[in-house]
Amino acid sequence: MKYPIFFTFALSTLPLLSAQRNVDCAPASPAYCNPDDCSKSYCLGPENYGASAPVRPYTCNGDLEITLAGFYWNAHQDGMEYAIETHSIGPDQEDRSTLIDADYKNPNFNWDFGFKVGLGYNTTCDGWDFGAVWTRYQGKASSHNESEQDDNTSLLPLWTDYQVNDPGDVLFVRDITTNWQLKLNLVDIGLGRMYWNSRRLNLRPHVGIRIGSIDQNFHIEHKGGSFNDTPSGNDVSNEVDLDNVFKGAGARIGLDSLWNVGCGWSIYGDFAFSVLSGRFNIDHDEMNREVAAPFSKSKVMEIKDTFKNNILAADLGLGVHYQTLLCDCDYALSVSFGWEQHLFLNQNQMWRIVIQQGSSTSDLNNIYHQRRGDLSTNGWTLRVTFDF
Repeated sequence: MKYPIFFTFALSTLPLLSAQRNVDCAPASPAYCNPDDCSKSYCLGPENYGASAPVRPYTCNGDLEITLAGFYWNAHQDGMEYAIETHSIGPDQEDRSTLIDADYKNPNFNWDFGFKVGLGYNTTCDGWDFGAVWTRYQGKASSHNESEQDDNTSLLPLWTDYQVNDPGDVLFVRDITTNWQLKLNLVDIGLGRMYWNSRRLNLRPHVGIRIGSIDQNFHIEHKGGSFNDTPSGNDVSNEVDLDNVFKGAGARIGLDSLWNVGCGWSIYGDFAFSVLSGRFNIDHDEMNREVAAPFSKSKVMEIKDTFKNNILAADLGLGVHYQTLLCDCDYALSVSFGWEQHLFLNQNQMWRIVIQQGSSTSDLNNIYHQRRGDLSTNGWTLRVTFDF
């Protein structure tokens, strides 16, 4: 997905909008800037405009707006359990199918930096504004677990399609390493209007479209245990590689608010919802590799799935905001810092394998199902906006 195309398109349309401006759209000239108690000015306000006076453009003329933001987020996703750690009955660990003092193992999700870049235009036509914002984030998670026979514990893997050599045994491993990577790209193109709901409250309803790409890769490596008891008699390591990619676009609607406390300071609260229609591409590959020469490989499983689906996304933000006008209302500067939360429903569509025991210990069946977990990101965001 080539996101710079949207910014090129937005930039190319700005001169056209400026050329089409007419006197009916512009405020009376010269526009009057209303100072508040601390001489932080606004172009228009309730006292000189009337009901629902527009807040933008801040500089009393149609102007460009550039937004730069950096953030420190943490990503989480449901349904990422990769193993069960259980204590076995007896020193020989013969009955691993009975879960005792067991718990699921999940990846450790890390905090990572990302950025936002936005370009917009604030018109003099009743304070309407439009623009595009690109959000880029790369998250990751990893883990490493070992079980020792002396500790009477075993790790039961949940994502492998490998069949044990002895049909009466339960698949287990001694060592599991996982690595999960997320690449999130969002482009929000919106039209909005910020207006004075009262002397201390600004509201900005907005509508638009969201274009999104959510690319996940989940890599799991199993060692020891059942993989040291293969039909060939050679010890192997097992690798599972899963890709979960979604690309889509859809409508987005929301409401931003500024609760002004004076002296240019305010508390902001924003929320938006979007429904993205797109396509999932799921790829599940599994392979065994011998741990000794000649290190031969054998394919255990290879499956692909592609389908269309709609997902719901929600965006929430809360924090502190400061803004002021500069150089006799010719420029505007705003800085905000706060907490953001983003939710993408049913993003985890990766296939998990569950080994189910039948009527006898030698009757084992693999059952495949999708986890359908939700993806979320949250963290701190620092945003700077400049109008000129």
